[in-house]
Amino acid sequence: MNRLLNILIALCSLIPTQLLAHSNHNANPICLAKACGGASLKCGLDGECRRWLQCVLECGDDQIKCPSRCGFFYQSQAINQTSSCIFASHCVDLGFSALALYEHAARPVEKLEGIQGSYWFVASHGGSHIFDYDCQRFDFAPSDIEQGSLAVTYSVPLTLKGTQRITRAHGVFKQLESGAVEVIYDNFSGYHEKWYVLDKTEDTILAQVCIDAGKFCYDYGTVLLARDQLANLDPDVLSRINGITQAQFGFAVGDFHQSGKQGCAN
Repeated sequence: MNRLLNILIALCSLIPTQLLAHSNHNANPICLAKACGGASLKCGLDGECRRWLQCVLECGDDQIKCPSRCGFFYQSQAINQTSSCIFASHCVDLGFSALALYEHAARPVEKLEGIQGSYWFVASHGGSHIFDYDCQRFDFAPSDIEQGSLAVTYSVPLTLKGTQRITRAHGVFKQLESGAVEVIYDNFSGYHEKWYVLDKTEDTILAQVCIDAGKFCYDYGTVLLARDQLANLDPDVLSRINGITQAQFGFAVGDFHQSGKQGCAN
């Protein structure tokens, strides 16, 4: 992604060239100029979009977690247009192929029915690329656009360069005929996930997640959403989750990376 950003920034000519030090040979500049030239010029006229470009440029070799942080922190229509073009152009290797291809667990998937209200991202398993910051909150409600889907408001406090924002994104969780839940947010356009809900209780949602890159879906990891932090969950619920993760993936609840909820705004 950094090579792509170098090209876009060069097109805009609005960020000093010394920021172009990091470079990966993963983009086709002619393709990008043809496919994303107009979007990049609009980005160059938008201060928020320029700061987003600079943020991702500074991610170095981290092509997933750091760009996700930049994408949620900086938000504008120009960013949406540029990122959508990046994903659609096929002119750049976005780095997802570094992840394993998704393999569905043997356990049947759950339906979305009954999921409503607020949940926190409390645990994950799968690698350092996972967006596992504290105080990630998901507010679910029935969608008024498509029956059977869920509207979601996602929020997380992020700090970059000494500035903190409570960043928010609105989206839809739509269950497909395959059982997979397609997740599309209104920002970071072009980036899609699929969630496979393997278990749900009144207080928890356990899901496998993959990054949908069209032809392939790349394994993002296993995530647990809950109404309270992991240590406060009912022991019977934790035992249930532990049995599932042990049987399906070979890891225990104790192997989860825990994300904090303590002290988060309600």
